[in-house]
Amino acid sequence: MGTFAEFAETCRSVLISPFAFFRRMPVTEGVSRAVYFALIMYYFRCVVYFIISYRQGYFLIPEIAVNTVSITFAAIFFAAAPFFLLLILYTQAVLLNSIGVFFGGIGNFEGAFKVLAFTLFISLFILIPGVGYIAHTYAVIVLIIGIHEVYAVDWISSILAIFFSYLFTSVLYVILFVPPAFLSKIMFSIQ
Repeated sequence: MGTFAEFAETCRSVLISPFAFFRRMPVTEGVSRAVYFALIMYYFRCVVYFIISYRQGYFLIPEIAVNTVSITFAAIFFAAAPFFLLLILYTQAVLLNSIGVFFGGIGNFEGAFKVLAFTLFISLFILIPGVGYIAHTYAVIVLIIGIHEVYAVDWISSILAIFFSYLFTSVLYVILFVPPAFLSKIMFSIQ
């Protein structure tokens, strides 16, 4: 990923000047920097969720009390969750790239992946009570700006590309995260 200063500069640029950031973002140097960035963001979010759920029951279900079994299960799940989220990010980038090209865009998979990965920083603000809705709205706006800049498509095409990729991603979230939460509720309510 580089130095902490590069990481902080990426966060600042995405937050404050997304047009300039995405306009000058290279899309032919590989995705390793974006993968590291995304993993850091995902691990940070998972740690915050883990801490919150420690007080409110795992998966925010009060019936799943904190005990030796549940904490082991939760630790394994939260250690693996960023990699599941990275898989979702990858598939969303594939879909976003396909939609962007369908609308006549000139971008590539790397550009789509980087737009999604670097915008994850804004998702950290969603965790702050009272700021969540504003941060979520701003994150969607930054994603639309990123697609517009990377793919050189009109604004409507950018909006539709984000909409369809999010629709697909929501299905993946349900498939990957609802069954473990449901099974853990069943498993820990039996004890």
